[in-house]
Amino acid sequence: MEKYEALKPKLEKVIQAAAFIGVAVLMLSPLFQWAERIFLLKTGRGVLFTEFVYNEMGDSIEVYQEMIRTTQSVVALMSKLIVGALFIYVFLSLRKQKNMKSYLLAALPLIIFAAYAAGIYAVTRIRGFTTFDALPNYYLGDTIYDFMRHPFTYFFCGMFIFKDRARRLLINIFSVSAMILNAASMMDRWVIHNRCFTGLKGSAIFNNTNHYGYYLAVAIVCMALQFVYEDKPLYKVFHGANTALGMAALISTNSLGPYVAVTFTLLLFAIYCFRNEKDRFRWALIALAITVVINLMMSFIVETFMASIIRTVFDFGNIIADPSGHDDAGSGRWELWKAAVGYISRKPLCGWGIEGYEEGSTAHNEVLQYAVNFGIPVTVLHIAAITVVMAETYIKKKKLSKMTLLCFCCTFSYIISAMFGVAIFYTTPFLYIFLGMTYAEVAADIASGNKNETSSTGGGENIAILKKV
Repeated sequence: MEKYEALKPKLEKVIQAAAFIGVAVLMLSPLFQWAERIFLLKTGRGVLFTEFVYNEMGDSIEVYQEMIRTTQSVVALMSKLIVGALFIYVFLSLRKQKNMKSYLLAALPLIIFAAYAAGIYAVTRIRGFTTFDALPNYYLGDTIYDFMRHPFTYFFCGMFIFKDRARRLLINIFSVSAMILNAASMMDRWVIHNRCFTGLKGSAIFNNTNHYGYYLAVAIVCMALQFVYEDKPLYKVFHGANTALGMAALISTNSLGPYVAVTFTLLLFAIYCFRNEKDRFRWALIALAITVVINLMMSFIVETFMASIIRTVFDFGNIIADPSGHDDAGSGRWELWKAAVGYISRKPLCGWGIEGYEEGSTAHNEVLQYAVNFGIPVTVLHIAAITVVMAETYIKKKKLSKMTLLCFCCTFSYIISAMFGVAIFYTTPFLYIFLGMTYAEVAADIASGNKNETSSTGGGENIAILKKV
């Protein structure tokens, strides 16, 4: 085996390059879709685009679904390259392999996700396939196979972004691409209609303003934390302006869930900085203040979220006083949540399948949506896998790089937003990408045998898993 040692560094580069490509392709997918629609408009082939501002169910969403399926194929190919290179790497290292327990602990989220995927298939076989279990719904776009694949494509690629420099580059790619999209969305919303944007006005390349909000819930937190952690004045100003632009785009969507997610995440991050990184505390407060200032500025032209939050507080008060009434509370979410709980109680183990209980109706809460689709046991497995990643990262927060903490906060913001939203083909993959990048450094630390170590290691360049195989 010794004569093949020189091959191992090359295998490491293959793994890291494949993971980088897989993550980057998904992060750039909204811009790719925009470019594809420009091409279709110029050539007149493939899709009929409307001149109307409102076209919620346009053919363009099918184009986006096809592109995301292609994207997932690319990411799946990168995942297979990683598996192949990793298999060879492990085979070459068999004589040095000593601590299998650490490797299994590092792979625990994947093991739980494997049980989750197997559970989806099992309950589907038990109750029988619904129409959209195997064929993509024209709107939501995900089959059971997509739900099963996500952890082993997007999350898998994300967790092999070991190097802090690679995470930083990917974060920059994501925030700059979001900035371009946000600027175009604001132009579409307030200046002149963009024919490529065929969904609700102000929803950018997405089909619905809420869907755009799910994307912004991640993007704005990403930009805000870049602002906090950037030391160069010019770049700090850029990230601050980018955060402001993102907030303006989010307020224009009038999507309350993502706004709550962003505000709550930045508030908790400010508390974290006060307790653990006092030198960053004032910048965390400024990032939070940017969201408030933009809200106040835009209150002159739209109903801002402050008014929506006040109304929501009254809604919750009415719900507490009379849970059986006030179905219009939370923009009708309360009625949807009650209906979802009713369906879950009728089929708690196997669920109803995708769109199996009422076509076109979703719970607008991802946890309830998973439970309605696949039953409670499968949903618990999904939550457990995510919880393991987030809990391990939080426990090790003081020894992790800033980019890992940024990915953690982006993931947390998505999770909060998901309590008010739906799992849909072009935004759900962002959860898995950021969840994977959150876990990459943590997995490396666990696999290296430092699970119970609490001293700081300096974060960004922790020993990678591959180095300890």
